[in-house]
Amino acid sequence: MKIGQIAATATAATCAAILTASVAIADDTAPAPGRGAAPEISVQSVASKCKGAAPKTVAVTYYRGPSKVYLRCGTKSYGYKHLVARKRWSTNFSNKIKKTVWSGTIVTNTPGERTYERIVVQCPPSIQFRVVTNPGPYGKDPRINPQGIITAYKPAAIKAKAC
Repeated sequence: MKIGQIAATATAATCAAILTASVAIADDTAPAPGRGAAPEISVQSVASKCKGAAPKTVAVTYYRGPSKVYLRCGTKSYGYKHLVARKRWSTNFSNKIKKTVWSGTIVTNTPGERTYERIVVQCPPSIQFRVVTNPGPYGKDPRINPQGIITAYKPAAIKAKAC
């Protein structure tokens, strides 16, 4: 095989891989790179991991490409314990966080806050789910870095202005 043929074959294979990944992302079926299908998060496993644990303990790791977004055990102000205190935590809720972090739109990206939203493209667009994170250190304890997920919720009837 000549060098030109090898380059053309490699390029075709690379393009096919990119196209496959792009289609999977659009369908929300793509697992985190190199990790296979992500298992569903058990409500009991997270509860047992956080029972009596320090706020900095990582309860669940979500992915956006190679980047990690942590849900720490936290306190009543952020993280897993914050979600439980508001009666939001369930396997279904964890799956919504996973989808929003993986393929949602980043609508705020400032020091101390990164917000992901799953937006339904319609007229007017509507926000289906929101995850608010802190990609930097936790203000009260900078050793917790990144702080991770602060809160997540389904906004109540938030819609953009009419088209």
